[in-house]
Amino acid sequence: MAADFEAILTALLSTDNQVRKQAEEAVQNVASRPEVVAETLQHVQHAANPEVRQLAAVLLRKWVPRHWAKLPAEVKSGAQQVLLERIAHEPVHSVRRALADVVAATARLTVPEGQWPGLMDFLHQCSRADSADHREVGLLLFAALFETIGDHLQPHVPAILQALAAGAGHPSAAVQAAALSAVEPLLPFITDAHVPAFHSLLGALLPCAHAALAAGNEELLVQLCQVLVEVAECPAPLLQPCLQQVLEMCMTVATNKQFESDTRERALHLLHWMAKYKPKQLTRLKPLMRAIVDALCEMLCEPKPADYDDAQELPPQKAAAQALDVLAIAVASQHVFPAVWQFAQAAAASPDPNRRHAAMLGLAVMAEGCAEPLRKRLQTALPLVLSLLSDGSSEVRGAAAFALGQFSEYLVPDVMQHYKDVMPAVFRLLRDPDQEVQERACYALDAFCESLDAAEILPYMPQLISELLQVLQMGRPGVQEMALSAVSSIAAAAEQAFQPYTAQMLPVLQHFMQHPGKEHLLCRCRAIEAAGIIVSSLGAKDPVIGPHIAPMMEAVLAGYAAADSSELREYSHTMFGNVARALGEDFAPYLGHVVGLAYASCRQEDGAELVGDVSSESDGDEDLGSDESSDDEGGGRNFNVRTGVMDEKASATAALGWYAEACPRAFMPYAEECLQVLTTMSEYWHEEARAAAFDSLQKLALAAHSAFPPAGGEPVVLSQQTQVLSEQVLPLLISCVEEDCSKPAVAAAAAALAQLLKQLGRGAVGPTFLEGASNMAQLVLQNKAVCQEVEDDDEDDAVDDEDVAAEDEELLGAAADLLPALAASMGPDAYAAVFLSLHAEPLLARLRPQQPAALRAIAAGAAAEVAESLGPRIAAVVEPLMTLMLRELQTEDDINRQNAAFCAGLLVEASPEKAAQQVMPLLAALHNMFRPEEAAGARDNAVGAVGRILSSSPPGALPLGQVLPVLLGALPLKEDLSETTPAVAALCKLLLSDQLSEIQQFVPQIVQVFGQVAVQIAAPTEAKVGVAQTLMNMQAKYHGQMAPLLAQLPQEQQAALQMLVSS
Repeated sequence: MAADFEAILTALLSTDNQVRKQAEEAVQNVASRPEVVAETLQHVQHAANPEVRQLAAVLLRKWVPRHWAKLPAEVKSGAQQVLLERIAHEPVHSVRRALADVVAATARLTVPEGQWPGLMDFLHQCSRADSADHREVGLLLFAALFETIGDHLQPHVPAILQALAAGAGHPSAAVQAAALSAVEPLLPFITDAHVPAFHSLLGALLPCAHAALAAGNEELLVQLCQVLVEVAECPAPLLQPCLQQVLEMCMTVATNKQFESDTRERALHLLHWMAKYKPKQLTRLKPLMRAIVDALCEMLCEPKPADYDDAQELPPQKAAAQALDVLAIAVASQHVFPAVWQFAQAAAASPDPNRRHAAMLGLAVMAEGCAEPLRKRLQTALPLVLSLLSDGSSEVRGAAAFALGQFSEYLVPDVMQHYKDVMPAVFRLLRDPDQEVQERACYALDAFCESLDAAEILPYMPQLISELLQVLQMGRPGVQEMALSAVSSIAAAAEQAFQPYTAQMLPVLQHFMQHPGKEHLLCRCRAIEAAGIIVSSLGAKDPVIGPHIAPMMEAVLAGYAAADSSELREYSHTMFGNVARALGEDFAPYLGHVVGLAYASCRQEDGAELVGDVSSESDGDEDLGSDESSDDEGGGRNFNVRTGVMDEKASATAALGWYAEACPRAFMPYAEECLQVLTTMSEYWHEEARAAAFDSLQKLALAAHSAFPPAGGEPVVLSQQTQVLSEQVLPLLISCVEEDCSKPAVAAAAAALAQLLKQLGRGAVGPTFLEGASNMAQLVLQNKAVCQEVEDDDEDDAVDDEDVAAEDEELLGAAADLLPALAASMGPDAYAAVFLSLHAEPLLARLRPQQPAALRAIAAGAAAEVAESLGPRIAAVVEPLMTLMLRELQTEDDINRQNAAFCAGLLVEASPEKAAQQVMPLLAALHNMFRPEEAAGARDNAVGAVGRILSSSPPGALPLGQVLPVLLGALPLKEDLSETTPAVAALCKLLLSDQLSEIQQFVPQIVQVFGQVAVQIAAPTEAKVGVAQTLMNMQAKYHGQMAPLLAQLPQEQQAALQMLVSS
């Protein structure tokens, strides 16, 4: 049998496929017999051919776990002894590595049971042996055993740390690599008691790194850098004593121009990790931080390698840009921005195009993380970028366009003030002969136009469309994709102003929507997106749009079926939703096509998979890296999810809501199944999909309310269909505040709940649900919702403050919307009691000075809406609220002053008696908001507040001679024209009161203001009718005095007043 089996092993090594196939069949025949273990071990011992010995060891590694339990005790003991002897005497490296794999697999089965007592002594002897080969095997075995039976090695950790330190200091690179391979699996078993010993190991790793640097051993350096990241992630403070030296070593590797790009990029991983998760430790090393930023800036200047492969590697300039981007986002800007700004200013003026390119790249990556200091220098930075858009180097022009795009994304609204300089510069770039530059120009245009309003973009529309049509006809797919994305942004910004260009653009979009080539798939997506935005902006009744809708829908539906692409399905669902919004009830014929597609997207598998898991074929055995191993990462599990599927699901979930809202009655046959799908999506793992589900759930309930309206009157009695749906939807929206950990998802649920309460009407929702909604608002106001709990209090852990602030604002804003919605649903009397008992105190707390300005602004707006809803019922909290509003009127933030002015006026109106003591200080604070430099919206709200104060104050209480000139000087309003109503109402009241004699000198100016208000298209009709009727009454009463004043008004104003009176 022995000779036969060796022949089989030899045949397995044959290059003849037929011979090898027969040998594989023979191996399968013997593999099921327990005796195969001892037989194979004989060939590991005695086969003359090292390749046969190695193959025998590989097979043995697979068979030991399968048969060990069935072997007699003496066979087991003999096998253990033979394995250790062979490792000690095997001369061939690859065979030793394969034997080590067998030892690891055997130890996994025996050590936990105490059945291999001599193994640890053997390993310690190996790890201290004079022979480098034996040391390597011993250290590799330590690594493998910690992966599988680490708990049983816990008592040996101090000795193993010593062995690893000695291995790191060994002159053999193979031994050093083996020592490094054992560090990562050892880390989970390091306790505080082991920290000093680990520091000794770290002290040995640094000389090892310097030796590898001197020898140019990049493979060992990469391994070391990876190990250091794992060490940094360990909860124990393992890196702290040597952090500076470790980072210096990593930066030495990263900046070594002789090394491969991949080596240099991996050397920056520790810097990335420290910046993201331990930024305070990093910034304590101030001189080093400056040196790191300076070094990264110099790396930005390196040209791309001549053999650079964009798909395979990251060149040093991009690796440096990535690192600077991470630092800018995660670390306080004072540690990063000054050095980059100084570098960029100097490099932009360099004769070397690589340095000019680096200057633009540096500024680009500062835009997100260091937005505030860059914003303060925008007057210098933007001209610098614009000047290099016309640089002689295409690389520099492209980088400048990228920087402009980043500015447009992150420096809004400040950068938008310069649109007159930006737009012509981008137009020139769209005609650039280099298509990469064109692509960057389209990106910059896309980002910039996204924040323009219709009035700003209108003068540029002819040239914009002309230039983009040229690019779409001539460019490569990547350029065309960005151009189509720019079309979307332009259409969204231009709104109705896009109409003259639809006839030119729609055929082009339809061409891309039907393009069959895989390389144009993203172009198809962008064309679908643009078409949906245009249809949504202009409406289905537009004479150009209307005839194109059916062909576009047919094209997208046909492409949907033909292409297996999550991204294409995502954009298609969004377009279908936009078309539904435009068509309304006329979308009904498409429901049979699109609803099922949305269901299919929501129900599909995520495509999640475990990557790097050990296959069932291996029976759980370990591989130490013998030549047959193809796992380059050393094993481990990674959970991968196709994020494109997540986006598709979120888009489909949102689309279902739009369909229900667009054609409620036609959608009702789908309601039951749709509710099931949306309920499932409300529990989906990703917050964007859950948020979309919450919004669509309220749209579905309101669609039933529209399809089956209640009888008139209050309280509202819902139809049975609406009742059934709402009773299933409301608990889903309410419960998430105590279950969902995502602020955006909870915010979406609260916003959906507020909308549902308002739209269903007073009395439509039962007391249990109203109590739940009230508690939901209270928890968020108190900062006690589950999603507001702090999960990790590590002071060094980095959090993206801007993202967190935005989420906090969104959540508080949604909870604030619940308050007036509750008043609308419960009625003001019932809600007043709830507000005073549950919501008033936490709302006041949100207005304290310690709160962030943005959250105070939201709270002030919420207080205003409650005051407007409850009126006199809010009297109990008018005084403390007024005190807080007076403080808020002194802040630097426009929106805070605007909301505080609005709220203060409503508080006076709600309870003049409670506010009486604070009216004069309030007028003084509001007076400051009438300055020319005040933001228009804030000034308009101050005007409204003064109007409410005038209307609510008793005769003689206010110094009209001081108040009216200021008030009249700010009329007519410029931005928030809704505040025209309280302002002119106060003036009308004065004109018709006994105080007319006091204000007689102001009557001519009041008449002029009334005439101007009468012709303001956006002014409230109530205000315009009020001024017209007041002037008619005044003319009837004081004809002699009023007739000349009215006659002096422009003819247009006279006609408008006459029309208002007659209406």
